[in-house]
Amino acid sequence: MEFALILPIIAILLFGIIDFGLMLNRRITLEHAVREGSRYGMVTADCAAIQKRTADRAGGVIGPADVTVSYQSPDGSAVTSAIPGDNVKVSAPFKWQFPLMSRFGVGYIDTSVSGSGRLELAVSSAGGCKPPPPPTPTPTP
Repeated sequence: MEFALILPIIAILLFGIIDFGLMLNRRITLEHAVREGSRYGMVTADCAAIQKRTADRAGGVIGPADVTVSYQSPDGSAVTSAIPGDNVKVSAPFKWQFPLMSRFGVGYIDTSVSGSGRLELAVSSAGGCKPPPPPTPTPTP
């Protein structure tokens, strides 16, 4: 009788620990990817290359279309022509639906992760960094 009463509590705790561990793993992976993207952006002026590098490092958590690259002056205002000493900021959304705990009514986490670094080269097209369009699906015969 006591086991039947305590089993749901133990199951909820176990599922919560597993879900939290999975979420933390994905979040740390995404933080690492964004940090690597901003480090790459310090020496690369190509937004598409920065987005691809960040998505590649994310291990499938995000795609290149999810990555946002922006350039800012040291005071935080956006710039269209960045010079060495300005900042590159790479950010990506982090949305996590708890797969196991959703059975118990637990929701999701919706936040973003960003990283920035100081530019080492000038970027003349800093205002033109937009996410690439999503890939078009190929029709199947």
